[in-house]
Amino acid sequence: MIDSVNNEKIVYFRKLREAKYIKEEGKYIVETEHLVNEAYNAGILESLIIENSTDFDLDVPKTIVSRKCMEKISLLKNAPSVMGVVKLKENNTIKGKKIVILDNVQDPGNVGTIIRSSLAFNVDTVVLSKDSVNVFNDKLIRSSEGTIFNVNIVVMDTLEAINTLHEMKIDVYYADMYGEKEVSEIKPERYALVLGSEGKGISKAVKEMADKGVKLQMNSKCESLNVAVAGSIIMHAWR
Repeated sequence: MIDSVNNEKIVYFRKLREAKYIKEEGKYIVETEHLVNEAYNAGILESLIIENSTDFDLDVPKTIVSRKCMEKISLLKNAPSVMGVVKLKENNTIKGKKIVILDNVQDPGNVGTIIRSSLAFNVDTVVLSKDSVNVFNDKLIRSSEGTIFNVNIVVMDTLEAINTLHEMKIDVYYADMYGEKEVSEIKPERYALVLGSEGKGISKAVKEMADKGVKLQMNSKCESLNVAVAGSIIMHAWR
């Protein structure tokens, strides 16, 4: 059992919480039994980190540590008793016929929720623009409830993604309160849906490149919806 927070393994695990080292090492940490099990079922769990008093086992190498070491590694207020080291899957291939593009969406909770809804409503690929939140952000992974391990995730410039989708003969729609069509008026079998940033919405460049804007009909008491809520409603309508 490792008991020192200065042990080289603990120092290494702590580094795997930083974007720089995640990229360099090609792996990152997930916390809680649920996410560890989801990563294991997806075939990307490399090893376990377990508190010494915990009875938990999977068919991967494991490191047993003390409670204070778990607290040193964890980013949570209350450190869990189980963590996992997960392989980082980097991918630049858009697959399928139902695509969601997140253009400069910064809130990890929103992105995690959108990924979760994507899996639920038959979306094949989620594209994150390069200025969106990091795909291995801890809060993002937790809010996705592990569904991120089962969705094709691509990090790509938004305009490059739209070009690629047009080459694939897939129409690109953007969600906007001033969109030309109400979401319920159409139900495309093949689509790409662009969801804009929480603060700025859809950029002018995206509107010019996309095929059409769509909107959700709401009463006058509500001006707009959270991006994750709006995106989930549209994905459900077009599932």
